[in-house]
Amino acid sequence: MQLAELTSGQWVELSALAAHLWVFAASLVITGLTYMLAHAMIPSLADTGELPAHIARRMRAPLYLIALAGITTTIIVIVKFVILGLEVLPGIYPRLAI
Repeated sequence: MQLAELTSGQWVELSALAAHLWVFAASLVITGLTYMLAHAMIPSLADTGELPAHIARRMRAPLYLIALAGITTTIIVIVKFVILGLEVLPGIYPRLAI
């Protein structure tokens, strides 16, 4: 299989793919840390009595909203990545299957 030479436009599209991967990774990390804080650390502090229960409940709601926004961002970015990848790859690999 011989690869076609990459044009400057294809390099721009590949850099967009790389940027999508970075945003995807960052949104996964932020979502995971936020969910862990809201679902594990704050209830643990409330159970041990270091944080009053009514304050713990107030702190968890915004963190769940941030985690939901992060999950939504993750899904949107991965869908855009797949769509862009399906547009870019046939130009680079003219025959995907032998």
